[in-house]
Amino acid sequence: MKCPKCGNELDEGKLLCEKCGEEIKYVPDFDIELEEQLKESISTMLEELAKEEPQKREEDNENFEEDDDFKDAFRDYFPKKRKNFQNDKIIIVSVIVAVVIIIGAAAIASFVQNMENSYEYQYGKAVECAAGNAYGEAVSHLERALAIDDSQTDARFLLADYYDKNGMRQSAISVLNEILIQKADYSRRDEVYDMLLSFYEEQEAYQKMGELLATCDVARIVSKYNKYTALPPTFNKEGGTYDELISVTLQGNTQGFVYYTMDGSLPTMNSSVYETPILLESGDYVIRAMFVNIYGFASTVESQSYHISLSIPESPVISLDSGTYHKPMLIEAYYSNNAKIYYTTDGSVPDKNSERYYDPIELPYGRSNFSFIAIDGDGLGSETVSRSYELQVESNFDAELAVQVLKNNLVAAGKLLNVEGNVPDKLGRNQYRVQTVAEVAGSLYYVVYEEYVDTTDRVHDTNNIYAVDVNTADLYKAYKVDEGKYNLRPFDE
Repeated sequence: MKCPKCGNELDEGKLLCEKCGEEIKYVPDFDIELEEQLKESISTMLEELAKEEPQKREEDNENFEEDDDFKDAFRDYFPKKRKNFQNDKIIIVSVIVAVVIIIGAAAIASFVQNMENSYEYQYGKAVECAAGNAYGEAVSHLERALAIDDSQTDARFLLADYYDKNGMRQSAISVLNEILIQKADYSRRDEVYDMLLSFYEEQEAYQKMGELLATCDVARIVSKYNKYTALPPTFNKEGGTYDELISVTLQGNTQGFVYYTMDGSLPTMNSSVYETPILLESGDYVIRAMFVNIYGFASTVESQSYHISLSIPESPVISLDSGTYHKPMLIEAYYSNNAKIYYTTDGSVPDKNSERYYDPIELPYGRSNFSFIAIDGDGLGSETVSRSYELQVESNFDAELAVQVLKNNLVAAGKLLNVEGNVPDKLGRNQYRVQTVAEVAGSLYYVVYEEYVDTTDRVHDTNNIYAVDVNTADLYKAYKVDEGKYNLRPFDE
């Protein structure tokens, strides 16, 4: 059947054209059995009427014969009268037709009532009302349709849309949640998620968005609303056993913070914030982490366990034992070829960011504390080796007095403005420190390094080295040849 308005082909039983919205009017089909019964009843009534007509005529004739004498006597006093059987037929047929009309009308009324109580009719009326922006009526019709057949999930999804357009946002949200819970196999679940999340986004209900997205298995939706999600953080290394040093990184799925623990406790927003890779050396580790997005929604906790099975490198061997020394000495460190040696002179534990050992180290003048560590190719460190030294020499001039003599001569030579170290044509100043003691041609000298301190207190090496005889205070310019070895030149050269 085609739509009488636009000619669109219609499915059987459709009451509304889906293309133009024209209402389709059907002529109700009468019940065939009822029609047959009516025909049979009318035929029977007509047959009985035909039988009764001759009988009545005979009875009337007999009555007339019995009263002939009487009627003849008074015939002139009575009007002539003839029985009209044709009028009786018309009356009876009229009654029958009236009955048929009443029964037909009842059948039509019953059909119309049944039609209005059908799912298709109510659904069609809902679409028709919505096309005219009468969403209140559309909601009523669609609710009646679902009361007749509540298995129609498409109609339920459409009802959520009509609810929202009718200003019933909370009812729309309830319907959408029901679909997600009760119709897990619904083919348009992604559209349901999309509509529901857009409602929550307008309401700034970020907690609800996070909870909904945490259970969403539709990749398109999770990607679209990614910034509102808080997925468990990802680990660059899966838990397991490793025979090498590893570095573990943690990453959230969007903007936010990763919180983690390594003491076995569950992370909270008071736990350590991940900022740099976590270095795992030999041993057992359990890292628990969670991600919190910028909207404050927290993910579930992700945990990984690691067993790092490594043999730490051997500690470096230091040539010079701790103690007090009265002549120049060199500190040497011995280590395996696949390791690097790092050291500090302030007593702190060295690491790969500390000063690296390359060549023998001159024993510093005065007291010093060295710490050494060997770090192999996997980044695994050895046990720390510490040494404490004190270098003192017998002299006529101590180191402080030697530095004062040097400053006085530099002022006299015009290289300093004053003994405070102010420098001509510069805002900064020079400072001087005794680095070590060197032996040259059988004599001992304080080796003094010159450094320039700028106005921001940054220290710069001037590459000027001086030597002061520990007994005579004679001044020289010194040039380092190798560790512990210096050449001397006249001071005024």
